[in-house]
Amino acid sequence: MASQAITCEKLVTAARPYSPRNFNVSPHIATLPGMIYESINEADYDCKLREMGNYLWDLEQEADLANARGDQESVLAVEQKILRQADRAVSFARLPGRHQILAEFVAGLGYRMIHHWAKAADRFEQVIRYSPENAEAWLELTWCYAELKDWAKSASCARKSINFFPRSSASWGNLAISLIHLGELAEAAEALTQAIRLEPDDARNEIIASMLGEQRNIASGHPL
Repeated sequence: MASQAITCEKLVTAARPYSPRNFNVSPHIATLPGMIYESINEADYDCKLREMGNYLWDLEQEADLANARGDQESVLAVEQKILRQADRAVSFARLPGRHQILAEFVAGLGYRMIHHWAKAADRFEQVIRYSPENAEAWLELTWCYAELKDWAKSASCARKSINFFPRSSASWGNLAISLIHLGELAEAAEALTQAIRLEPDDARNEIIASMLGEQRNIASGHPL
């Protein structure tokens, strides 16, 4: 079970390169119905939320470095900082305005970084509700639902992400792993073929291929 969890994380973290380091979330942000746009207030919110997004990326890197050193005390301290930023973003999202979409995304990002998968999924679902064409949110949801072992939702979100990132090996790989867990092995193999075609040297595809082979052996009645 432990190796399976590690495998899942290695695959679905492929979503990360598509979450922009210089915080500039998908431009598909429309004015919400019935909302009044006040340029000064919204500009302030936008600036602050983007600062928070970039700060979260810095904190995540700090936590990764501390974890690599085996410094769990520092990891926990950084995760508390991330949690505070995520909660703060939620408070911004409760205030009416165009900034709500960005606030929900920042909150989801923070919760995802500290593995609060259900909370992160809720926030990214809000982003999608407001802005169905937000490509990054679909990719983040693929990851969250995979960690929650909701493979049907993970597969559905992976298909959506492929619509936006059709040449992304990560999107196809995420779909493949979700389909493997759903027992849709033929379709999983097709998705994996696409992932390998796009990134032939990506080691994550080898992990998916191994998982697929194991499930095929089990399905044929010849487990290893």
